[in-house]
Formats: sequence, structure tokens, C-alpha cells
Amino acid sequence: MKKLFILSGVVGLLMTSCSLDKEPYDAMTNESIENTEGAIQALHLGNYHTLKGWVENWHRVTEYPGDNVSLSGTTTDNLFYNYNYKRVVNNARVNSYWENSYRVIAGTNLLLQKLKEGESDEVDQMIAENLYLRSLMYFYLANVFGKPYTQDPQSLAVPIKLSDDPFEILPRNTVKEVYDQLEKDLLKAEGMFNTYKSNVYGNVYAAQALLARVYLFKGDNQKAIQYANKVIESGKFSLLAGSDYNKLTVSTPEENRENIFAIKFVKDIDYPDDGWSTIGSMYANIQGSGWGEMYASRSYLEEVRKYPEDVRYKMIQPVVEKANELHAYYVTDDYKYASVQVTQAGTDYSYTEAGVKKNLIKESNGAGAYQYYIQIAGKKRTVLIDRKLANRNGYLKYYVMKCSGQEGQAHLWSPIISRLAEVYLIRAEASAKVGDVTSALKDVNMIRQRAGIPTAGLWTAANLNGKTALDVVLEERKLELAWEGHRKFDVFRNGKLMDRKYPGTHTSGTSPILTIDAKSNQAIEFIPEQQIVLSNGVLKQNP
Repeated sequence: MKKLFILSGVVGLLMTSCSLDKEPYDAMTNESIENTEGAIQALHLGNYHTLKGWVENWHRVTEYPGDNVSLSGTTTDNLFYNYNYKRVVNNARVNSYWENSYRVIAGTNLLLQKLKEGESDEVDQMIAENLYLRSLMYFYLANVFGKPYTQDPQSLAVPIKLSDDPFEILPRNTVKEVYDQLEKDLLKAEGMFNTYKSNVYGNVYAAQALLARVYLFKGDNQKAIQYANKVIESGKFSLLAGSDYNKLTVSTPEENRENIFAIKFVKDIDYPDDGWSTIGSMYANIQGSGWGEMYASRSYLEEVRKYPEDVRYKMIQPVVEKANELHAYYVTDDYKYASVQVTQAGTDYSYTEAGVKKNLIKESNGAGAYQYYIQIAGKKRTVLIDRKLANRNGYLKYYVMKCSGQEGQAHLWSPIISRLAEVYLIRAEASAKVGDVTSALKDVNMIRQRAGIPTAGLWTAANLNGKTALDVVLEERKLELAWEGHRKFDVFRNGKLMDRKYPGTHTSGTSPILTIDAKSNQAIEFIPEQQIVLSNGVLKQNP
């Protein structure tokens, strides 16, 4: 007889060793547990192991619906529906995300029921770590399947399951109820952590960083600032230097002093197919490995290339077809790429049209760099100047490298859940929302300075030019936190449009998907139909 995954008391356990020194993420699973010290530790580490099955489709359902990505063709993979907002009730990617989220929850519930608070420091630490992991799952579940908290906290989210009873069938709880539960758990965990093992284990700073995020999403901005301050003022973490920015990609999590919590992938364990089934495989083809079908969007490129010094552009790799040709690429009215070949003379670029030599329009950004435009069909269009680039189906190959390259392996990466830059930007957003513009811009500028933006490109109250402090915070979050699972939530929880007016397969068909309103039902995923059937209709579908 089939059971809902949310009801399963059977969880993945690391039973290859009973050693209390065993590292997480690097062992096989088992289907049983004995109530012994070694078996309890195995269950504990097994919950970290289960995260590796969770994180791939977490990335698909959080990052693909954003505006930093552009899909270069159609696919039979259900990830296509995550990307283009054409929801289907039988999306295998969404169902897998649901199942694996509740697998982690089942594992944490089983362990939490077996442990007695106050028995030892080691036991309390284990309880705290598992409360953190459970809260992390519920946070993302609530935001994938429920409306933003600030939009409608009484709308339905997901069932809150706190027991390991495999036969317990529960209805959906409200967004507020889920947030209340995870807030309660995180506050309890915060007081129970007694050691810091590393940033690949739950820790007090990860709990505080998640609390800061939770309060921001709830609109409790003062508490968001309070908890962001706890992490920042701890002195435990520091921003990477701009010259070391690629460590976000190429280093192991423990080697990155900016990481607060990451899911560790191990070269010798998690790389059996040369990276074809990893997160990074969709973003780039490296050394013959990877699909290379999901590219950096035109929207992202125009922002990150405003300043040549911006180190974040190093996470993008244009695929060059002809190195000796320069082209000015622009976007047509039907959201296709087009270009003219240009010749460079200092900071000027010229091209020939119908036998007539013309110059690209050049405008200073006030910080020692220029933005270029072309006048086509009566419209002034932004151009990006690059060598002659390869394309797929007419979409320029701007490979994303942020999710690849760990330890020199093409698509190995340990996904980042929390890092210090995000905490600064949480504080910046919360400060903007309480009217503290000075503090908001100070935090934003700290991130921009680290990225290499020159002084003239930093924000002041005097040079906002019609933008609000919140506008520039959200722009900076878009740049800094790209491909880390934030963008979709940032747009919708702030009541913004998801703007897809740029080249990509989202613009194909007779009714192109260009913008999604924050209040649209399309902004949240359907509950997987399989889960509704298995619940005998107890679970209710989203509209």
C-alpha cells in the first residue's frame, strides 16, 4: 500500500559507521534504526545526507522561475514548467521536491522524538541542528506552495508534521501557522546550540541568519535587523575579498569564511556521472560535461556589466565563436537577439549600415565607464559588446559558472543556503523599509565595494535619481544572490512583477509569458496531484 511521503517514518540513515566523528553527506543509506548511540548518530547524519537528494529540485523550483535565467530551448524535462510558469499538477520535479522535503522532516521528527532535552551537551546540540533542518524545510515549502506572508498569511501553505507516525494524514496549515512553527523551532534551537562544528552542520549563526530572513519575509523589519546584527557582530564570518570571490564556486564550504551554511557535496562520492545530473550541468557545458541550456538572462547581464570592474561577471562565461570579431548585441521588439559588427577606437565603437558608417551612442555612467546604445527602428536600444558568440536556437551562450568548478571538477558544487552577504542585504532591506536610508545604502555599498564597483558607482541619498532605497537593495540582491534560490521570492514578496521581457523560450507560443504578477496564482506551485490522491483528498489543491 502506498503512503504519502510526508507520512513516512522511514528515513535515510547513515549506517556505514557508528563513529561519532563521521562526516555528513558521504555515506550510503539504510532503512532501519536501533535506539543506540551509534544508530542515533547515524540517523542524525542521515538527515544531512538526505539534503543532497533535496537540493537539486529545490534549486529548480526556486531559481528557474526568476529573471536571472534564460532557457535556450524546449525540453521534455518537467523543469520547463518550473521555468515558464505553465503549472501542471503532475510535475515530477515539484513532486520530487515535496517528497524530499518531507523525507528530511520525517528524519528530524524521528530523531527529535528519540532525544531527551538536557541529557547532555551533545544531545542538545543534535536537537538544535535538527530543529534548524526542519525549519529550513518548512520555510521553503511554505514559500513554494503558499502565498507570500505579507500578501496573505491566512492562505494555505503545507501540512505541519511533527511526529514520525507513518499513518497520520494531515491537512494543509496556513502560511502563518507554518511560519509560527518554524520561528518557535528556530528560537528554541538558538538557545540549545553549544558548539560550532563547521558551516556544513546546522549552527547557531545559521539559525540566526534564517530567523533574520523569516522576519524579513514576515515584514517584522526590526527583528530582521536584530537577528542580522547577531550574525554580523559575531565576528565568525567575513566577506570574501573581491579577488577571492570565485571561492563561492571553487572552494569546499569549509574553506569559505563567508559561508554560514552550505550543503556539502564530496568529489569522490557525489560525482559518479561527471556532473551530468548536478545543478551546474544545466548552466554550462564544461570539458564535455553538462547540458548548457540555461543561460544568464539579458536582464542580469545588463545589470552586472554596467561596471567592468564588477567581479560578479566572472561567474559568467561567454562562449566565443570568433575571437577576432566584435559585435554589439541588442534585443529586438519580439525579444530576439540581433547584432551589428563593430570596430573599436578607444572608448568609441562604429558600425556600417547600408554603406554608412555610424557610431554607437555612448553615455557615461559617471564612474569611469560607459553604457552603449544603438538607434534601431526609431528606438534607442541597449547593447552589450562582446566577441562573436556562439548561440543555441538564437540565444547567446552566456554560461553560468557559479554552480560549478569545486575542486577543479566541472560541475561539482556545494549549494549555499546562507552566507554573510545575504545577511548584510537582509539588514539593508529591513533598514530601507523602516525608513533608515543611510543604513540601507551603507550595507548595499559594502557589497558593491567588495564587488569592485568604483566609488562613483556607490549609492548616496543624493544620487538615487528617482529610485528608492528599497529599489537599490533589491537590485543588489538580484546581482549578489543570483542562482542561490532567492530571486523569485524577492520579487513576489515585495509585490513586484516578474519581468521576462528578454530573449528566452518563455516568449514562445501564441500567448507569451512575459510578466507574472505577484498576486497571480501562477506565482505558487500546485500541490503535486500524487500527494493529493494518496491523502484521499485531505490535501486541497491551490487555485
